[in-house]
Amino acid sequence: MNTLGSHPGAILFRLIMMASLILILIYVFLGYVEKAEKAIEIQSIEQTKRIIDSALVVTFATYATSGKLDELVQLDGGNPFELLKEYLLVPASYRGEIESTDPNSLPDGWYYDLNSGDILFVPFYLSEIQVFRVKLDYADSNKSGSFEAADDEFRRISLEKKQPR
Repeated sequence: MNTLGSHPGAILFRLIMMASLILILIYVFLGYVEKAEKAIEIQSIEQTKRIIDSALVVTFATYATSGKLDELVQLDGGNPFELLKEYLLVPASYRGEIESTDPNSLPDGWYYDLNSGDILFVPFYLSEIQVFRVKLDYADSNKSGSFEAADDEFRRISLEKKQPR
């Protein structure tokens, strides 16, 4: 009785098939890993944004209850990571403040640009640098160009995404 294993070259055929199957599975796995890394980095950005927005809401509430709403102007374009330090919520990927450096030369992580007031996220897996800014949104009732709590209507303060550099 002849079986598949008794034919000449059957062992070689099995080895080639196993090696091919293993290589295909490795290729599929590596493709999945790349997508997963990008998705995780996007989720990390969104999580940090939510934490910063929460800290801004708490800061607004603190200013409102203590009668310091005029100080909200200082937060517009400011460094939100300083607020996070107060609440011990600074992300491990925050690298610090920079001054007009080429962002493409920086290691991955979060940065605050002192000159522009922008918050930069230099990615490891994504293709382009993400740029954010703390924005104070209000209705300028008296057309003064700056927020005055007595005259203007506060709408919100949040971390807004800007166009990439």
